[in-house]
Amino acid sequence: MKFPPLHALLCFEATGRHASMKGAAGELFVTPAAISQQIAKLEKAVGVTLFIRNTKRLELTAEGKIYLRAIRPALGQISDATQRLMSDNGPNTITVSCTSGFAMQWLLPRLPDFQAICPGIEVLISTTNRLVDLLGDGVDFAVRHGLGRYPGLEVEMLINDRLQPVCSPSLLPDSRYLSSPIDLKSYTLLHDEHREDWALWLRAVGIEDGEAAVHKGSVFVDSNGVIEAALAGMGIALVRRSLIREELASGRLVVPFRATIDTPIAYYLVYDETAILPKSSKQFRDWLVSQATVSQREFTTR
Repeated sequence: MKFPPLHALLCFEATGRHASMKGAAGELFVTPAAISQQIAKLEKAVGVTLFIRNTKRLELTAEGKIYLRAIRPALGQISDATQRLMSDNGPNTITVSCTSGFAMQWLLPRLPDFQAICPGIEVLISTTNRLVDLLGDGVDFAVRHGLGRYPGLEVEMLINDRLQPVCSPSLLPDSRYLSSPIDLKSYTLLHDEHREDWALWLRAVGIEDGEAAVHKGSVFVDSNGVIEAALAGMGIALVRRSLIREELASGRLVVPFRATIDTPIAYYLVYDETAILPKSSKQFRDWLVSQATVSQREFTTR
């Protein structure tokens, strides 16, 4: 497969963006005549007229507009990859997108360890519940909670621990355990906005008529809100053990039932599969995966 010269593509992109050969020449530090020559070379290579030339202004043809839209992201990726490679020894900033629950309950408590190991790398955490566009939003890594099927992205599993019912000790009788899952009907169930977790747990412990309980109770945007509500004694929450390690250890949250369940949902680290990771990003990725491995081991051996 033959490709046009990269310099000709750069001249075409700059001219299309400026709608002017003079503007493109100023940006690329060449003469307008050199720009014109490169565009003519490109048009000859692809066999298509890309610009309408008249005395008043320079306009892209229909084919030129389509071609410009198609090559611009690729040129941007080349530029980004080059900057990443060249910045390995300079100031390093890594942007990570995740939910507020994962950030507050898992990532932030561990981040000082990474900063001690790599003091020259700054980690910016962007919390959101939506699926971000890694390239469009300027995000290096994202932690997603799902099934692990993310086309176009490199995917590494981080944590797949079990769902555990928890609540404030103030809600329970002196024994700290409820005698049967049926007793849940007397309590408020705390949900995130998806609600599926409680339905899974109730079926797993043999409660087939638990749908009514699933569709009542307080609903929060994410697991962070659910955990805070449980700490405040608002009801019984169902959360992943990896997110409540400190709360369980301190006794601020207790377990009303021993029953836990596995789910196909896990936390995954994702990043652009075409990205050339600089040294700083590789260091962060390796650290995050190692921390997740330790966390996973903690909750699968208990």
